[in-house]
Amino acid sequence: MTDRRSPLACTFCLSLVLAASFCLAVRTTAQADGAQRWAFSTLSSSTAGNIVATPATGPDGAIYIGVEIGTSTSSSNTGKLFAVNPDGSVKWTFDAPDWIDSTPAVGSDGTVYVGCWNGVLYALKSDGTKLWSYDTHSFIASSPALATDGTVYVGAGNGNLYAIASNGTLKWTYPSADWVDSAPAVAPDGTIVFGSWDSTLYAVNPDGTEKWHYKTAGNLASSPAIAANGTVYIGCRDDQLYAFSPDGSLKWTFDAADVIDSSPVIGNDGTVYVGSLGGRLFALNPDGTEKWRYPRADQAALKSISSTPAVRADGSILFGTGGGGTSGNAVYALRADGTLLWSTALGDWVDSSPLVSDDGAIYVGCTDKKLYSLKSGSSPFTADWSQYHRDPFRNGQQVMGAKSGTTGRLINLSARADAGTGDNTLITGFIIAGTGQRNVMVRGIGPTLSQFGVASPLQDPILTTYVGAAPDLTNDNWGTATNQSVIGTATSATGAFSLPAGSKDAIIAAGFPGGPHTVHVTAAAGTTTGVALMEVYDFGGDASARLSNLSARSTVGTGANVLIAGVIVSGSTRSVVIRGVGPTLAQAPYNVGGVLADPQLRLYKSQQVIAENNDWLTASDPTLVKSAMQSSGAFPLPDGSKDAVLVVTLPPGAYTAQVSGVNLTSGVAIVELYELP
Repeated sequence: MTDRRSPLACTFCLSLVLAASFCLAVRTTAQADGAQRWAFSTLSSSTAGNIVATPATGPDGAIYIGVEIGTSTSSSNTGKLFAVNPDGSVKWTFDAPDWIDSTPAVGSDGTVYVGCWNGVLYALKSDGTKLWSYDTHSFIASSPALATDGTVYVGAGNGNLYAIASNGTLKWTYPSADWVDSAPAVAPDGTIVFGSWDSTLYAVNPDGTEKWHYKTAGNLASSPAIAANGTVYIGCRDDQLYAFSPDGSLKWTFDAADVIDSSPVIGNDGTVYVGSLGGRLFALNPDGTEKWRYPRADQAALKSISSTPAVRADGSILFGTGGGGTSGNAVYALRADGTLLWSTALGDWVDSSPLVSDDGAIYVGCTDKKLYSLKSGSSPFTADWSQYHRDPFRNGQQVMGAKSGTTGRLINLSARADAGTGDNTLITGFIIAGTGQRNVMVRGIGPTLSQFGVASPLQDPILTTYVGAAPDLTNDNWGTATNQSVIGTATSATGAFSLPAGSKDAIIAAGFPGGPHTVHVTAAAGTTTGVALMEVYDFGGDASARLSNLSARSTVGTGANVLIAGVIVSGSTRSVVIRGVGPTLAQAPYNVGGVLADPQLRLYKSQQVIAENNDWLTASDPTLVKSAMQSSGAFPLPDGSKDAVLVVTLPPGAYTAQVSGVNLTSGVAIVELYELP
């Protein structure tokens, strides 16, 4: 067969095959939580190179941070953006003509976007070379945000919010009446929210028109955080933390009794955390009531907190302090109950916000001109908005939550797991929704996986499709199929990678009527189990019909043997429910034995974790999750079950969902994806 590969499909399939290698984080060992790993000196001068920016990371693990060089009165101010490897060595530097206080935002392709005080927004390739630049003719201290269509949003000193296309051309500007220091945040429906020093919070539509605004009693230097249910949180220099509904109506305010320049973040359970210049970190319930504060009201406050907190997977909260003395110039870690876990002193003021990375480290900048790396005893957790600008890539884009009326189509499902017999049978399902039929190609790939470095692949897979409990179509070796021309057409149309002539991989290509269909990947008689990749491709049919509600079931192992599923969304944005179900499968009417007792669900775009969940009722808004499951038609999950659920809104592109067991446990689980109306 001629190899006519679509870049999207082939990249997706290959990334799915190799997904286990990047999903398994390389953890640092031996040092205690909070212990210093290394300190990277950005400059040798003792009078230059201040750091107030926050570090970001990229898909390759590099750490990016900007620095100031010179003084505010110098006629030759310059700046640098550093790319530092996880071991503390320099990867590259980018020289800028003025300070870089802006925190970089890193795209899924590795492009780094950062603003400079010369008023220019730079887009840099992952090797540090300039891709493009856009001049706002003002100054930029705001951190850029990335929209799902590639648009870059950034505020400037002239009061404008700029929308810049992915090729560096201007789309539109939206004016405020003063400096925009606040970093914009992008909601699932594309709404851009940002604050201004004109004491106003703005919400702007993706076309640049105003959606709503709200006048506060103080300047807004804080950056907004957006919860999965659409609630917008932002701190203010009038001492208040504000919470707004998605329509801009005020839900509540909380009085911190001092200026809030720190940006709020949201824990896995919906708790809101924010620091004040009065030296206290506050934990608030989603209704605005105080949960706790550190230090307690009867204890002396810390020095000022400008650093935005970061929440880790174990619920602990990290933040920095300034001001010197016994409680300043340090990174603090608090337990989820507000008690002190540890603190680590640094060489000067910590205005930068901690970055918790998947490599088992904490990274934070300091005004002593150093980037510090500390040991982290817990991994990051990408829930609602758990770090500055939401996640380690700092792109300010909220994908959690649902938008009604999305129309994107699901055109490809892939699932990788151990396959063979019994509980190791790889079982997938899909529904043809609407009227008419769709042309679908199903592939069970085993031996060809060895070409991609996959160990122990299934040597001779057999594919069987079912309607209900009745077998429908079957194939052992794809070369023996009688419809080779149809297979060739489907392979070309979908961009599926070609299989070697004579391989023992299996393919079924046919028209499937409306309703549910099940596919089994098993081992041929006399062969052993192994890793298999099952793929479902949509290659045409009636326009009124579409692929819907995709699922895969298998035994979830550890390491490279976790359950990995992927999907391609085509055309436009689609809101979906993704579930990793284990314990509920053991109950009637399913009665599956040996289930995965506690699934962990992580959703990736390229190599970036964009959302994750452990127990579905611990989500920030379980009511939203329950409602989404009901409207999608998913079977119900008992309250208190340890199944995992995500409600997300996905733009067109390829995504990978990984189901693993908490604490390296194993068992049978199912990964499901349901369209939302």
